[in-house]
Amino acid sequence: MKHYTLEFVSLLFILLFVYAAVSKLLDLGIFQSQIAQSAMLAPYAKALAWLVPIIELLLAVLLFISYTRVWGLLGSAVLMFGFTIYVYLIWSYSPSLPCSCGGLLEAMDWETHLYFNLGFTLLATWAWYLKSGNKRNDTLLLIGDFGMLALVLTLFFTQPQSQILQDESFTRTYQKGVLEEIASQKLAFNSYYLAGVNDSLVYLGNSTGFTHGLVWNYKTGDTTHISVQLPDAPGSFVSSPKWQVYGDYFFIGEGVGPSLYRGKTSDWIAQKFMPAVPYYSDIVAIDTTEFIIRARQASTQKNVLATYVNREPYVQIQDVLDQDSGNLLQADGTLVWDVAQEQITYLYFYKNLINHWNRDFSNPQTTTLLYNLTINIRTRQGRDGTYLRETTYSPFHIKLRIWNNKYYVLSDVMGANESLDVFTKNSTIDIYDNNYLESIRIPNKNKERISDFYITDEHIIVHYVTQVVVYGH
Repeated sequence: MKHYTLEFVSLLFILLFVYAAVSKLLDLGIFQSQIAQSAMLAPYAKALAWLVPIIELLLAVLLFISYTRVWGLLGSAVLMFGFTIYVYLIWSYSPSLPCSCGGLLEAMDWETHLYFNLGFTLLATWAWYLKSGNKRNDTLLLIGDFGMLALVLTLFFTQPQSQILQDESFTRTYQKGVLEEIASQKLAFNSYYLAGVNDSLVYLGNSTGFTHGLVWNYKTGDTTHISVQLPDAPGSFVSSPKWQVYGDYFFIGEGVGPSLYRGKTSDWIAQKFMPAVPYYSDIVAIDTTEFIIRARQASTQKNVLATYVNREPYVQIQDVLDQDSGNLLQADGTLVWDVAQEQITYLYFYKNLINHWNRDFSNPQTTTLLYNLTINIRTRQGRDGTYLRETTYSPFHIKLRIWNNKYYVLSDVMGANESLDVFTKNSTIDIYDNNYLESIRIPNKNKERISDFYITDEHIIVHYVTQVVVYGH
């Protein structure tokens, strides 16, 4: 029984390592690009793109040969332990980073991936104990695991920080005085995101447990945990659905499957309501049965915007974004619906402009932002159609909100004569109408910068990773 158990475990790891290594080598460029998305590994992306699959194949050979199998199992245990620590750090601190495992393993979410790696670590360790028998040397395992732990933690704590971009061509005018903190709410998880704000109610979705949410009334301080019910949903989704609140309604879905559900915030029960749901990478509701989506057009390999309604033709494509064919990340950005002006608004992450259109994409307009920065975003396409940056870039700006016909842009670019220390200890929101007006400094909390925000007449609702804070303005 011991013999057959070891044979089975060894075969399992051989299949795992050969499959993962071959998947990486067949698409080496995209694997290198995936590694480069991680700040922790980016400086070593080129070397790791070769080193990881070579180590996996070497371990497969050691496991295949009977008299070297004990070393193969030891190496497997140490390698899987390193993968487990890496995934834990990425999942805990950078959950949006892409997986770089190769093949079917990319379909796992980060939590599943963590438990998968942990399970295989324990399996390899147990098999090594069985194979070693009386000749077992626990010191070797401890040295290997501690060495791997030290390596991963060293890479994590010495990873290069995002480069702060500076443009000396403009000077900001900051609002005077300090923002008054009105209320705050600690968050138990770092996976919450802002799903909407209605009056004094702040709605928070959860990216890892998509049916769970939190409603916080910042005037009374009351919090309510909610559970979204999807009675006609499938057993599983291709990617984790996200939801957003629109008036008395909420919408939840994901664009890879794709799927879209609607419900009322009075009971949090959502059901299918739209025909022929298209694939999408971003979506905003402009009515209870009308949406604007961003999607990739197969014929041109470009990002396009489109209206999606519940009558034929359900989708009307608009090729209005500024980009070269096949370079999707040139048009990377975020969609916003301006309720007051009934305008579709698009903020580019890597360009110095905001585009606006009427509801039917007529009357195109442009708001030029402060900067004169330009970068060349080169992308690489994998065999599965995935596009990734060949190198990492800090976006110029990452969020846009509209209030009283003004555009509030969360910026990551320093202007002339700004202190690096002050800039990095605060988040900066630039305010525009047709031209630049002024800027607001919002202090970091527990060394956390703003991840999202909403604007009301009296308040700025700010989402940090582990808390929500309401400021008066």
